[in-house]
Amino acid sequence: MIRRADLQDFDRIMEMMINFANLSPYEPHHNPQYNDQYVRNLLVGLTKNGVIIVGEQNSRVEGMLIAGITTDPWLPQVKTLKEIAWWVEPKYRNTTLGYKLLKKYMEYGEKMQDAGIIDGFTLTNMEISPDFDLEKRGWKPIERNYLYEGVS
Repeated sequence: MIRRADLQDFDRIMEMMINFANLSPYEPHHNPQYNDQYVRNLLVGLTKNGVIIVGEQNSRVEGMLIAGITTDPWLPQVKTLKEIAWWVEPKYRNTTLGYKLLKKYMEYGEKMQDAGIIDGFTLTNMEISPDFDLEKRGWKPIERNYLYEGVS
Protein backbone atom coordinates (compact mmCIF):
# COMPACT_ATOMS: atom_id res chain seq x y z
CA MET A 1 0.00 0.00 0.00
CA ILE A 2 1.26 3.48 -0.91
CA ARG A 3 -0.04 6.39 1.18
CA ARG A 4 0.81 9.71 2.78
CA ALA A 5 2.74 9.38 6.01
CA ASP A 6 1.26 10.31 9.35
CA LEU A 7 2.78 10.96 12.79
CA GLN A 8 2.74 7.25 13.65
CA ASP A 9 5.17 6.61 10.76
CA PHE A 10 7.85 9.01 12.01
CA ASP A 11 9.84 6.45 14.06
CA ARG A 12 10.01 4.10 11.08
CA ILE A 13 10.90 6.96 8.72
CA MET A 14 13.75 7.93 11.04
CA GLU A 15 15.03 4.32 11.03
CA MET A 16 15.00 4.32 7.23
CA MET A 17 16.77 7.72 7.16
CA ILE A 18 19.65 6.16 9.10
CA ASN A 19 19.83 3.32 6.55
CA PHE A 20 19.63 5.88 3.73
CA ALA A 21 22.44 7.97 5.25
CA ASN A 22 24.69 4.95 5.80
CA LEU A 23 24.48 4.01 2.11
CA SER A 24 25.05 7.56 0.90
CA PRO A 25 28.07 8.01 -1.36
CA TYR A 26 28.87 11.10 0.77
CA GLU A 27 30.87 9.80 3.74
CA PRO A 28 29.96 12.58 6.24
CA HIS A 29 26.38 11.22 6.12
CA HIS A 30 27.47 7.84 7.52
CA ASN A 31 26.57 6.89 11.11
CA PRO A 32 24.26 9.86 11.62
CA GLN A 33 23.45 11.10 15.09
CA TYR A 34 20.12 12.79 14.47
CA ASN A 35 18.55 15.27 16.84
CA ASP A 36 15.24 13.51 17.39
CA GLN A 37 13.16 16.64 18.02
CA TYR A 38 14.71 18.49 15.06
CA VAL A 39 13.93 15.62 12.67
CA ARG A 40 10.36 15.26 13.98
CA ASN A 41 9.80 19.01 13.52
CA LEU A 42 11.25 18.78 10.01
CA LEU A 43 8.93 15.87 9.15
CA VAL A 44 5.90 17.75 10.48
CA GLY A 45 6.91 20.74 8.34
CA LEU A 46 7.27 18.54 5.27
CA THR A 47 3.80 17.07 5.77
CA LYS A 48 2.49 20.65 5.57
CA ASN A 49 4.88 22.11 3.00
CA GLY A 50 5.66 19.14 0.82
CA VAL A 51 4.80 15.46 0.84
CA ILE A 52 5.93 12.34 2.66
CA ILE A 53 4.85 9.14 0.97
CA VAL A 54 5.38 5.71 2.50
CA GLY A 55 5.08 2.26 1.02
CA GLU A 56 4.03 -0.75 3.05
CA GLN A 57 4.76 -4.41 2.54
CA ASN A 58 3.15 -6.92 4.90
CA SER A 59 1.72 -4.07 7.03
CA ARG A 60 5.19 -2.55 7.66
CA VAL A 61 6.60 0.63 6.12
CA GLU A 62 9.50 -0.47 3.90
CA GLY A 63 9.94 2.55 1.64
CA MET A 64 9.50 6.31 1.55
CA LEU A 65 9.71 9.28 -0.74
CA ILE A 66 10.05 12.69 0.92
CA ALA A 67 9.84 16.03 -0.89
CA GLY A 68 9.64 19.65 0.19
CA ILE A 69 8.54 22.84 -1.50
CA THR A 70 11.39 25.28 -2.08
CA THR A 71 11.50 28.77 -3.53
CA ASP A 72 14.03 29.82 -6.11
CA PRO A 73 16.63 32.10 -4.45
CA TRP A 74 16.54 34.56 -7.36
CA LEU A 75 12.86 34.25 -8.29
CA PRO A 76 10.96 33.73 -5.02
CA GLN A 77 7.64 33.41 -6.84
CA VAL A 78 8.93 30.18 -8.46
CA LYS A 79 8.15 27.21 -6.22
CA THR A 80 9.40 23.69 -6.81
CA LEU A 81 8.59 20.43 -5.05
CA LYS A 82 12.01 18.79 -4.62
CA GLU A 83 12.55 15.19 -3.67
CA ILE A 84 14.80 15.00 -0.61
CA ALA A 85 14.91 11.27 0.11
CA TRP A 86 13.70 8.26 -1.84
CA TRP A 87 14.41 5.00 -0.09
CA VAL A 88 13.33 1.37 -0.28
CA GLU A 89 14.73 -1.13 2.20
CA PRO A 90 17.17 -3.51 0.45
CA LYS A 91 14.91 -6.55 0.96
CA TYR A 92 12.27 -4.86 -1.24
CA ARG A 93 14.51 -3.38 -3.92
CA ASN A 94 13.61 -5.98 -6.55
CA THR A 95 9.89 -5.40 -6.14
CA THR A 96 7.59 -2.70 -7.50
CA LEU A 97 7.67 -0.69 -4.26
CA GLY A 98 10.15 1.94 -5.46
CA TYR A 99 8.29 2.50 -8.70
CA LYS A 100 4.95 2.76 -6.88
CA LEU A 101 6.42 5.46 -4.62
CA LEU A 102 7.63 7.31 -7.72
CA LYS A 103 4.21 7.08 -9.40
CA LYS A 104 2.46 8.42 -6.28
CA TYR A 105 5.00 11.28 -6.09
CA MET A 106 4.23 12.12 -9.70
CA GLU A 107 0.48 12.13 -8.91
CA TYR A 108 0.96 14.50 -5.98
CA GLY A 109 3.32 16.72 -8.00
CA GLU A 110 0.87 16.99 -10.89
CA LYS A 111 -2.03 17.81 -8.53
CA MET A 112 0.02 20.48 -6.75
CA GLN A 113 1.12 21.92 -10.09
CA ASP A 114 -2.45 21.96 -11.44
CA ALA A 115 -3.59 23.72 -8.25
CA GLY A 116 -0.93 26.42 -8.70
CA ILE A 117 0.88 25.46 -5.47
CA ILE A 118 4.12 24.66 -7.31
CA ASP A 119 5.57 25.43 -10.73
CA GLY A 120 7.23 22.05 -11.13
CA PHE A 121 8.64 19.06 -9.28
CA THR A 122 12.04 17.39 -9.40
CA LEU A 123 13.69 14.11 -8.57
CA THR A 124 17.31 13.50 -7.62
CA ASN A 125 18.94 10.44 -9.11
CA MET A 126 22.04 9.50 -7.11
CA GLU A 127 24.81 7.28 -8.42
CA ILE A 128 23.39 4.40 -6.36
CA SER A 129 19.80 4.97 -7.55
CA PRO A 130 18.09 2.29 -9.63
CA ASP A 131 17.67 2.97 -13.32
CA PHE A 132 13.98 3.60 -13.90
CA ASP A 133 14.65 5.10 -17.36
CA LEU A 134 13.20 8.38 -16.11
CA GLU A 135 13.36 10.14 -19.48
CA LYS A 136 11.03 7.48 -20.89
CA ARG A 137 8.62 8.33 -18.06
CA GLY A 138 8.49 12.06 -18.82
CA TRP A 139 11.44 13.33 -16.78
CA LYS A 140 14.06 15.66 -18.26
CA PRO A 141 17.59 15.88 -16.82
CA ILE A 142 18.33 19.45 -15.73
CA GLU A 143 21.55 19.29 -13.70
CA ARG A 144 24.15 17.00 -12.24
CA ASN A 145 25.97 17.44 -8.93
CA TYR A 146 29.62 16.69 -8.33
CA LEU A 147 31.58 16.24 -5.12
CA TYR A 148 35.16 17.49 -5.22
CA GLU A 149 37.63 14.84 -4.01
CA GLY A 150 40.87 16.45 -5.11
CA VAL A 151 43.07 15.99 -8.13
CA SER A 152 44.84 12.65 -8.47
